[in-house]
Amino acid sequence: MDARLPVGRHVVESSGALMLKDVKPGDEGVYNCRVENFLGSVNASLNVTVQFGPHVSLSSKRLMAEETQNVSIACNATGRPSPLITWSKLVGSLAKDGIKAQGGTLKINNVTRKEGGIYICKAENILGSATDTAQLMVFSPLRFTVRPPQEVTPFIGSTLRLSCSAESDLSPTTYWRKEGKSSLSLNSNVLLNGTLVLQTIKKTHEGSYVCKASNALTTIEAKVKINSQIATSCSVIKKYVSSVSGNYVIDPDGEGGLAPFSVFCDMTNKSGVGATVISHDSESRTHVKGYERPGSYSRDIHYTGANLSQLANLTRVSLQCEQFIKYECHGSIFWFPHQADSWWVSRDSEKMTYWGGASPGSGKCACGMNNSCADPSTVCNCDKNDLVWREDSGLLTDKSKLPVKQLRFGDTGHGGEESYYTLGKLKCFGIA
Repeated sequence: MDARLPVGRHVVESSGALMLKDVKPGDEGVYNCRVENFLGSVNASLNVTVQFGPHVSLSSKRLMAEETQNVSIACNATGRPSPLITWSKLVGSLAKDGIKAQGGTLKINNVTRKEGGIYICKAENILGSATDTAQLMVFSPLRFTVRPPQEVTPFIGSTLRLSCSAESDLSPTTYWRKEGKSSLSLNSNVLLNGTLVLQTIKKTHEGSYVCKASNALTTIEAKVKINSQIATSCSVIKKYVSSVSGNYVIDPDGEGGLAPFSVFCDMTNKSGVGATVISHDSESRTHVKGYERPGSYSRDIHYTGANLSQLANLTRVSLQCEQFIKYECHGSIFWFPHQADSWWVSRDSEKMTYWGGASPGSGKCACGMNNSCADPSTVCNCDKNDLVWREDSGLLTDKSKLPVKQLRFGDTGHGGEESYYTLGKLKCFGIA
Protein backbone atom coordinates (compact mmCIF):
# COMPACT_ATOMS: atom_id res chain seq x y z
CA MET A 1 0.00 0.00 0.00
CA ASP A 2 1.35 3.43 -0.94
CA ALA A 3 1.57 5.75 2.09
CA ARG A 4 0.58 8.72 -0.08
CA LEU A 5 -2.91 7.37 -0.51
CA PRO A 6 -5.64 9.02 1.62
CA VAL A 7 -5.26 7.59 5.07
CA GLY A 8 -8.39 5.85 6.33
CA ARG A 9 -10.35 6.63 3.18
CA HIS A 10 -9.10 4.06 0.70
CA VAL A 11 -9.50 0.32 0.22
CA VAL A 12 -7.61 -2.01 -2.16
CA GLU A 13 -9.96 -4.85 -3.01
CA SER A 14 -8.89 -8.43 -3.70
CA SER A 15 -9.50 -7.85 -7.35
CA GLY A 16 -6.88 -5.13 -7.22
CA ALA A 17 -9.39 -2.31 -7.52
CA LEU A 18 -8.69 0.90 -5.49
CA MET A 19 -11.71 2.42 -3.84
CA LEU A 20 -11.55 5.98 -2.41
CA LYS A 21 -14.11 7.00 0.14
CA ASP A 22 -15.40 10.51 0.86
CA VAL A 23 -13.50 11.93 -2.08
CA LYS A 24 -12.00 15.37 -1.51
CA PRO A 25 -10.42 17.92 -3.88
CA GLY A 26 -7.05 17.05 -2.47
CA ASP A 27 -7.45 13.47 -3.72
CA GLU A 28 -6.98 14.72 -7.24
CA GLY A 29 -3.82 13.53 -8.99
CA VAL A 30 -2.10 10.65 -10.78
CA TYR A 31 -2.49 7.18 -9.27
CA ASN A 32 -0.09 4.34 -10.20
CA CYS A 33 -0.94 0.60 -10.11
CA ARG A 34 1.86 -1.97 -10.15
CA VAL A 35 1.37 -5.72 -10.67
CA GLU A 36 4.23 -8.15 -10.40
CA ASN A 37 5.00 -11.91 -10.12
CA PHE A 38 8.10 -14.02 -10.43
CA LEU A 39 8.08 -13.50 -14.16
CA GLY A 40 8.08 -9.69 -13.93
CA SER A 41 5.93 -6.61 -13.35
CA VAL A 42 3.70 -4.14 -15.16
CA ASN A 43 2.61 -0.55 -14.29
CA ALA A 44 -0.48 1.44 -15.12
CA SER A 45 -1.40 5.01 -14.15
CA LEU A 46 -4.62 6.95 -13.99
CA ASN A 47 -5.17 10.70 -13.71
CA VAL A 48 -8.03 11.36 -11.31
CA THR A 49 -9.90 14.67 -11.58
CA VAL A 50 -12.17 15.52 -8.65
CA GLN A 51 -15.24 17.63 -9.30
CA PHE A 52 -16.71 19.57 -6.40
CA GLY A 53 -19.23 22.23 -5.72
CA PRO A 54 -18.32 25.92 -5.40
CA HIS A 55 -16.89 27.67 -2.34
CA VAL A 56 -16.66 31.45 -2.09
CA SER A 57 -14.73 33.92 0.08
CA LEU A 58 -14.84 37.71 0.03
CA SER A 59 -11.99 40.17 0.48
CA SER A 60 -14.14 41.98 3.02
CA LYS A 61 -17.53 41.32 4.47
CA ARG A 62 -18.01 44.82 5.88
CA LEU A 63 -16.85 47.94 4.06
CA MET A 64 -17.09 51.63 4.89
CA ALA A 65 -16.58 54.34 2.30
CA GLU A 66 -17.14 58.04 1.80
CA GLU A 67 -19.24 59.41 -1.00
CA THR A 68 -17.30 59.90 -4.28
CA GLN A 69 -14.71 57.27 -3.33
CA ASN A 70 -14.11 54.17 -5.47
CA VAL A 71 -14.94 50.81 -3.88
CA SER A 72 -13.97 47.28 -4.91
CA ILE A 73 -14.97 43.92 -3.43
CA ALA A 74 -13.12 40.76 -4.55
CA CYS A 75 -14.99 37.45 -4.61
CA ASN A 76 -12.73 34.42 -4.74
CA ALA A 77 -14.44 31.17 -5.79
CA THR A 78 -13.17 27.60 -6.04
CA GLY A 79 -14.91 24.56 -7.58
CA ARG A 80 -14.65 22.06 -10.42
CA PRO A 81 -15.78 22.69 -13.00
CA SER A 82 -14.75 26.32 -12.49
CA PRO A 83 -17.79 28.13 -11.18
CA LEU A 84 -19.47 31.12 -12.78
CA ILE A 85 -19.46 34.19 -10.49
CA THR A 86 -22.34 36.66 -10.50
CA TRP A 87 -23.09 39.68 -8.32
CA SER A 88 -26.41 41.01 -7.12
CA LYS A 89 -27.76 43.35 -4.51
CA LEU A 90 -30.09 42.27 -1.75
CA VAL A 91 -32.28 45.33 -2.26
CA GLY A 92 -32.17 47.06 -5.62
CA SER A 93 -30.16 46.33 -8.73
CA LEU A 94 -26.68 46.93 -10.07
CA ALA A 95 -28.00 49.05 -12.95
CA LYS A 96 -25.57 51.94 -12.64
CA ASP A 97 -22.89 53.04 -15.06
CA GLY A 98 -20.30 53.20 -12.30
CA ILE A 99 -20.84 49.60 -11.12
CA LYS A 100 -18.89 46.88 -12.91
CA ALA A 101 -18.27 43.21 -12.15
CA GLN A 102 -15.13 41.84 -13.74
CA GLY A 103 -13.41 38.55 -12.97
CA GLY A 104 -15.19 38.18 -9.68
CA THR A 105 -14.40 41.74 -8.53
CA LEU A 106 -17.21 44.23 -8.04
CA LYS A 107 -16.13 47.82 -8.66
CA ILE A 108 -18.17 50.92 -7.80
CA ASN A 109 -16.85 54.30 -8.96
CA ASN A 110 -17.92 57.56 -7.31
CA VAL A 111 -19.99 55.74 -4.77
CA THR A 112 -23.12 57.45 -3.43
CA ARG A 113 -25.38 56.71 -0.51
CA LYS A 114 -27.73 54.85 -2.84
CA GLU A 115 -25.03 52.23 -3.42
CA GLY A 116 -24.97 51.38 0.27
CA GLY A 117 -26.43 47.99 1.17
CA ILE A 118 -25.74 44.23 1.06
CA TYR A 119 -24.06 42.76 -2.00
CA ILE A 120 -24.25 39.03 -2.85
CA CYS A 121 -21.56 37.06 -4.60
CA LYS A 122 -22.83 33.77 -6.09
CA ALA A 123 -20.59 31.03 -7.51
CA GLU A 124 -22.30 28.22 -9.47
CA ASN A 125 -21.31 25.07 -11.40
CA ILE A 126 -23.02 21.78 -12.29
CA LEU A 127 -22.60 20.46 -8.76
CA GLY A 128 -24.31 23.36 -7.02
CA SER A 129 -23.83 26.94 -5.89
CA ALA A 130 -22.47 28.96 -2.97
CA THR A 131 -23.03 32.55 -1.87
CA ASP A 132 -21.53 35.07 0.48
CA THR A 133 -22.47 38.64 1.32
CA ALA A 134 -20.69 41.91 1.94
CA GLN A 135 -22.22 44.98 3.57
CA LEU A 136 -21.26 48.38 2.15
CA MET A 137 -21.89 51.48 4.28
CA VAL A 138 -21.53 54.87 2.60
CA PHE A 139 -21.02 58.04 4.63
CA SER A 140 -20.87 61.74 3.85
CA PRO A 141 -17.28 62.87 3.19
CA LEU A 142 -15.22 64.42 5.96
CA ARG A 143 -15.01 68.16 5.31
CA PHE A 144 -14.02 71.35 7.06
CA THR A 145 -16.93 73.52 8.18
CA VAL A 146 -14.51 76.18 9.41
CA ARG A 147 -10.94 76.28 8.22
CA PRO A 148 -8.18 78.71 9.21
CA PRO A 149 -6.87 81.32 6.77
CA GLN A 150 -3.80 80.45 4.73
CA GLU A 151 -1.73 83.19 6.38
CA VAL A 152 -2.11 85.54 9.33
CA THR A 153 0.11 88.28 10.77
CA PRO A 154 -0.94 89.05 14.35
CA PHE A 155 0.60 91.80 16.45
CA ILE A 156 3.26 90.85 18.95
CA GLY A 157 1.69 90.68 22.40
CA SER A 158 -1.79 89.94 21.09
CA THR A 159 -3.81 86.75 21.42
CA LEU A 160 -4.46 84.80 18.21
CA ARG A 161 -7.45 82.49 17.76
CA LEU A 162 -7.58 80.16 14.77
CA SER A 163 -10.86 78.32 14.29
CA CYS A 164 -10.89 74.86 12.73
CA SER A 165 -13.78 72.40 12.75
CA ALA A 166 -14.93 69.51 10.58
CA GLU A 167 -17.99 67.30 10.18
CA SER A 168 -18.92 63.89 8.82
CA ASP A 169 -21.30 61.02 9.62
CA LEU A 170 -18.44 59.40 11.50
CA SER A 171 -17.52 61.53 14.48
CA PRO A 172 -14.30 63.36 13.55
CA THR A 173 -11.52 64.45 15.87
CA THR A 174 -9.55 67.66 15.31
CA TYR A 175 -6.03 68.40 16.46
CA TRP A 176 -3.27 70.94 15.78
CA ARG A 177 0.47 70.66 15.37
CA LYS A 178 3.31 72.99 14.39
CA GLU A 179 5.47 71.78 11.54
CA GLY A 180 8.91 70.80 12.74
CA LYS A 181 7.80 70.58 16.39
CA SER A 182 6.66 67.61 18.42
CA SER A 183 4.20 69.70 20.43
CA LEU A 184 2.63 73.14 20.61
CA SER A 185 4.19 75.88 22.75
CA LEU A 186 3.32 76.14 26.43
CA ASN A 187 1.26 79.31 26.09
CA SER A 188 -1.11 77.73 23.59
CA ASN A 189 -4.11 75.47 23.88
CA VAL A 190 -6.82 73.93 21.72
CA LEU A 191 -10.44 74.47 22.73
CA LEU A 192 -13.08 71.76 22.55
CA ASN A 193 -14.44 73.27 19.33
CA GLY A 194 -11.03 72.90 17.64
CA THR A 195 -9.94 76.54 17.99
CA LEU A 196 -6.21 77.04 18.49
CA VAL A 197 -5.43 79.83 20.96
CA LEU A 198 -1.93 81.35 20.98
CA GLN A 199 -1.53 83.78 23.84
CA THR A 200 0.89 86.72 23.96
CA ILE A 201 2.22 86.33 20.43
CA LYS A 202 6.03 86.31 20.11
CA LYS A 203 8.47 85.87 17.26
CA THR A 204 8.87 82.25 18.33
CA HIS A 205 5.25 81.60 17.36
CA GLU A 206 6.07 82.19 13.71
CA GLY A 207 5.86 79.15 11.43
CA SER A 208 3.42 76.81 9.72
CA TYR A 209 0.64 75.19 11.71
CA VAL A 210 -1.53 72.28 10.57
CA CYS A 211 -5.09 71.54 11.60
CA LYS A 212 -5.92 67.88 11.01
CA ALA A 213 -9.37 66.31 11.12
CA SER A 214 -9.72 62.52 11.16
CA ASN A 215 -12.46 59.93 11.28
CA ALA A 216 -12.45 56.15 10.88
CA LEU A 217 -11.95 56.46 7.12
CA THR A 218 -9.73 59.39 6.28
CA THR A 219 -7.75 62.44 7.36
CA ILE A 220 -7.88 65.97 5.94
CA GLU A 221 -5.69 68.92 6.84
CA ALA A 222 -5.49 72.69 6.50
CA LYS A 223 -2.31 74.73 6.85
CA VAL A 224 -1.86 78.28 8.09
CA LYS A 225 1.32 80.32 8.09
CA ILE A 226 1.74 82.57 11.12
CA ASN A 227 3.90 85.66 10.91
CA SER A 228 4.12 88.43 13.50
CA GLN A 229 4.44 92.19 13.49
CA ILE A 230 5.01 95.01 15.94
CA ALA A 231 2.00 97.30 16.35
CA THR A 232 2.23 100.58 14.43
CA SER A 233 0.73 102.76 17.17
CA CYS A 234 -0.95 102.71 20.56
CA SER A 235 -4.37 102.78 18.90
CA VAL A 236 -3.49 99.49 17.22
CA ILE A 237 -2.24 98.10 20.53
CA LYS A 238 -5.50 99.15 22.19
CA LYS A 239 -7.56 97.46 19.49
CA TYR A 240 -5.63 94.19 19.21
CA VAL A 241 -3.25 93.75 22.11
CA SER A 242 -4.00 95.45 25.43
CA SER A 243 -6.14 98.14 27.03
CA VAL A 244 -3.67 98.80 29.86
CA SER A 245 -1.79 102.11 29.80
CA GLY A 246 1.98 101.81 29.91
CA ASN A 247 5.19 101.69 27.90
CA TYR A 248 5.11 99.71 24.65
CA VAL A 249 7.25 99.28 21.55
CA ILE A 250 5.77 100.37 18.22
CA ASP A 251 6.99 100.19 14.63
CA PRO A 252 4.98 102.64 12.48
CA ASP A 253 6.61 101.79 9.13
CA GLY A 254 6.75 98.04 9.72
CA GLU A 255 9.47 95.45 9.38
CA GLY A 256 12.37 96.45 7.17
CA GLY A 257 11.93 100.19 7.75
CA LEU A 258 13.20 102.40 10.53
CA ALA A 259 13.83 100.86 13.93
CA PRO A 260 10.95 100.30 16.37
CA PHE A 261 10.88 102.62 19.39
CA SER A 262 9.41 102.80 22.85
CA VAL A 263 6.43 105.05 23.64
CA PHE A 264 3.88 105.61 26.36
CA CYS A 265 0.36 104.48 25.52
CA ASP A 266 -2.47 106.34 27.24
CA MET A 267 -5.41 103.98 26.84
CA THR A 268 -7.91 106.27 28.60
CA ASN A 269 -7.31 109.58 26.81
CA LYS A 270 -9.13 110.54 23.60
CA SER A 271 -12.24 108.51 24.42
CA GLY A 272 -10.11 105.46 25.14
CA VAL A 273 -8.99 104.98 21.54
CA GLY A 274 -5.36 104.60 22.64
CA ALA A 275 -3.11 107.65 22.34
CA THR A 276 0.60 107.41 21.49
CA VAL A 277 2.37 109.96 23.71
CA ILE A 278 5.87 111.20 22.89
CA SER A 279 7.78 113.25 25.45
CA HIS A 280 10.59 115.72 24.77
CA ASP A 281 13.22 117.78 26.59
CA SER A 282 11.37 121.13 26.48
CA GLU A 283 8.10 120.49 28.26
CA SER A 284 8.76 122.82 31.21
CA ARG A 285 7.48 126.40 31.20
CA THR A 286 10.49 128.39 29.96
CA HIS A 287 11.30 132.08 30.39
CA VAL A 288 12.46 134.21 27.44
CA LYS A 289 14.00 137.67 27.92
CA GLY A 290 16.68 139.71 26.20
CA TYR A 291 16.08 138.61 22.61
CA GLU A 292 14.84 141.53 20.52
CA ARG A 293 15.40 140.56 16.90
CA PRO A 294 12.70 138.33 15.30
CA GLY A 295 13.37 134.70 16.11
CA SER A 296 16.66 135.46 17.82
CA TYR A 297 15.76 133.06 20.63
CA SER A 298 15.98 129.49 19.36
CA ARG A 299 15.14 126.22 21.07
CA ASP A 300 15.61 122.84 19.32
CA ILE A 301 13.20 120.15 20.49
CA HIS A 302 14.59 116.67 21.11
CA TYR A 303 12.03 113.89 21.44
CA THR A 304 12.49 110.95 23.76
CA GLY A 305 13.44 107.66 22.11
CA ALA A 306 12.65 108.62 18.51
CA ASN A 307 13.93 110.87 15.76
CA LEU A 308 11.83 113.07 13.51
CA SER A 309 11.70 110.50 10.70
CA GLN A 310 10.30 107.88 13.05
CA LEU A 311 7.75 110.37 14.38
CA ALA A 312 6.78 111.36 10.85
CA ASN A 313 5.91 107.71 10.22
CA LEU A 314 3.83 107.71 13.39
CA THR A 315 1.80 110.68 12.16
CA ARG A 316 1.18 108.95 8.83
CA VAL A 317 -0.35 105.83 10.42
CA SER A 318 -2.41 107.87 12.91
CA LEU A 319 -5.79 109.38 12.20
CA GLN A 320 -5.01 112.54 14.19
CA CYS A 321 -2.04 114.12 15.93
CA GLU A 322 -1.81 117.16 18.16
CA GLN A 323 0.67 119.15 20.21
CA PHE A 324 -0.27 121.85 22.72
CA ILE A 325 1.61 125.12 22.54
CA LYS A 326 1.31 128.23 24.73
CA TYR A 327 2.92 131.68 24.69
CA GLU A 328 2.56 133.97 27.71
CA CYS A 329 3.57 137.49 26.69
CA HIS A 330 4.37 140.76 28.40
CA GLY A 331 4.94 143.34 25.70
CA SER A 332 6.08 140.67 23.23
CA ILE A 333 4.20 140.26 19.95
CA PHE A 334 3.79 137.66 17.22
CA TRP A 335 2.87 140.07 14.43
CA PHE A 336 1.44 137.40 12.13
CA PRO A 337 1.57 137.24 9.19
CA HIS A 338 3.80 140.28 8.64
CA GLN A 339 7.41 140.14 9.82
CA ALA A 340 6.60 137.49 12.50
CA ASP A 341 8.70 138.14 15.57
CA SER A 342 8.00 134.61 16.85
CA TRP A 343 7.09 131.28 15.20
CA TRP A 344 7.49 127.53 15.35
CA VAL A 345 9.33 125.26 12.92
CA SER A 346 7.81 122.12 11.43
CA ARG A 347 9.52 118.74 11.27
CA ASP A 348 10.51 119.61 7.69
CA SER A 349 12.19 122.85 8.84
CA GLU A 350 9.37 125.02 7.54
CA LYS A 351 8.69 128.37 9.27
CA MET A 352 5.09 128.21 10.56
CA THR A 353 3.46 131.64 11.08
CA TYR A 354 0.29 130.65 12.89
CA TRP A 355 -0.27 129.48 16.48
CA GLY A 356 -2.02 126.74 18.38
CA GLY A 357 -5.79 126.69 18.07
CA ALA A 358 -5.79 128.40 14.65
CA SER A 359 -6.27 126.83 11.25
CA PRO A 360 -3.05 125.76 9.50
CA GLY A 361 -1.72 128.53 7.27
CA SER A 362 -4.22 131.08 8.62
CA GLY A 363 -1.53 133.45 9.99
CA LYS A 364 -3.55 133.75 13.21
CA CYS A 365 -3.79 132.68 16.84
CA ALA A 366 -6.87 130.97 18.25
CA CYS A 367 -8.57 134.24 19.18
CA GLY A 368 -8.15 135.45 15.60
CA MET A 369 -10.31 132.62 14.36
CA ASN A 370 -13.40 133.91 16.17
CA ASN A 371 -12.52 137.63 16.48
CA SER A 372 -12.10 137.45 20.25
CA CYS A 373 -8.58 138.88 20.56
CA ALA A 374 -7.77 141.54 23.18
CA ASP A 375 -7.38 144.04 20.37
CA PRO A 376 -10.09 143.36 17.75
CA SER A 377 -7.83 144.77 15.06
CA THR A 378 -5.22 142.06 15.64
CA VAL A 379 -5.17 138.27 15.22
CA CYS A 380 -3.38 137.34 18.48
CA ASN A 381 -3.84 138.44 22.08
CA CYS A 382 -0.13 139.15 22.41
CA ASP A 383 -0.27 141.61 19.51
CA LYS A 384 -2.06 144.15 21.77
CA ASN A 385 1.47 144.83 23.07
CA ASP A 386 0.33 146.76 26.18
CA LEU A 387 2.74 145.36 28.84
CA VAL A 388 -0.11 143.33 30.34
CA TRP A 389 0.37 139.58 30.76
CA ARG A 390 -1.62 137.92 28.03
CA GLU A 391 -1.73 134.46 26.50
CA ASP A 392 -2.15 132.74 23.15
CA SER A 393 -2.46 128.97 23.29
CA GLY A 394 -4.07 125.96 21.67
CA LEU A 395 -3.45 122.72 19.82
CA LEU A 396 -1.40 122.33 16.67
CA THR A 397 -3.21 119.64 14.66
CA ASP A 398 -1.67 119.53 11.18
CA LYS A 399 -0.12 116.07 11.38
CA SER A 400 1.77 116.60 8.13
CA LYS A 401 3.85 119.27 9.93
CA LEU A 402 4.11 117.80 13.42
CA PRO A 403 6.00 117.38 15.60
CA VAL A 404 7.43 120.82 16.40
CA LYS A 405 11.12 120.78 15.57
CA GLN A 406 12.13 124.20 16.88
CA LEU A 407 10.72 127.28 18.63
CA ARG A 408 11.81 130.84 17.71
CA PHE A 409 10.98 133.99 19.70
CA GLY A 410 11.88 137.69 19.62
CA ASP A 411 10.65 141.10 20.85
CA THR A 412 11.80 140.46 24.43
CA GLY A 413 14.86 142.76 24.47
CA HIS A 414 13.48 146.11 25.66
CA GLY A 415 12.41 147.14 29.12
CA GLY A 416 9.45 145.20 30.46
CA GLU A 417 9.34 142.81 27.49
CA GLU A 418 9.45 139.14 28.39
CA SER A 419 7.59 135.92 27.83
CA TYR A 420 7.14 132.26 28.78
CA TYR A 421 6.47 129.38 26.45
CA THR A 422 5.19 125.87 27.04
CA LEU A 423 5.26 123.02 24.50
CA GLY A 424 3.29 119.89 25.26
CA LYS A 425 3.90 116.27 24.35
CA LEU A 426 3.13 114.98 20.88
CA LYS A 427 -0.03 112.88 20.93
CA CYS A 428 -1.25 110.74 18.03
CA PHE A 429 -4.39 108.61 18.06
CA GLY A 430 -6.73 106.72 15.79
CA ILE A 431 -5.81 104.44 12.88
CA ALA A 432 -5.37 106.10 9.49
